[in-house]
Amino acid sequence: MNLIFDSSSIISIATNNLLNILRELKKQFKGDFIIPSSVKKELIDNPIKGKKYKLEALIIQDLLEDKVLTIKKEKINYLMNLANSIYINKRKKIRIVHEGEIEAISMQNNNISVIDERTTRMLIENPMKLKELLEKKLHSKIHIDVKNLNEFKKLTENTKIIRSTELMTIAFEKGLFKEFIPKGKKKDFLDGLLWGLRLRGCAISSDEINQILRLKGF
Repeated sequence: MNLIFDSSSIISIATNNLLNILRELKKQFKGDFIIPSSVKKELIDNPIKGKKYKLEALIIQDLLEDKVLTIKKEKINYLMNLANSIYINKRKKIRIVHEGEIEAISMQNNNISVIDERTTRMLIENPMKLKELLEKKLHSKIHIDVKNLNEFKKLTENTKIIRSTELMTIAFEKGLFKEFIPKGKKKDFLDGLLWGLRLRGCAISSDEINQILRLKGF
């Protein structure tokens, strides 16, 4: 089993200064940490040419060179076109997913996709709820191409998705944060970790954060 990261999850981890935790977590993981080629382009190839995100791009590139992350390319044209032909507004197809997310969910075969971005996860897990959200956002009626939706469901029915919050909770359970946690502050640390990820890009609700805390006995 491998973990397939899209851009959103790596960004959440990077902006919370957790890339070293990802490195330590990889040492205990039997599979590969994979980023699709389109994600490499978004996170490394393009930003490394500029100034704003150059540092993060170099750090992520170092993870590639150290084999913490590996690159894989997948053919996605059919799945990409299908996903972006499901929702229709005023007779126009709505583009709702990009290459990175589609590559991440196309590499299944007993793998797990790590995706923080809400739209792609909802398209797989609750497409009708996504329709409602799009209608609220666009203030307009959205129609669904049922044939395309059913075909997309068929191709992604075995897709397993987690977020950076679940991944970092696993790292917390494995003791990878123990040197950073003040005495008697484990609950506060986990709460801060989850909220940090939420506030920097991970689509998780406050109720879900509280549920994780309860499940961990806090």
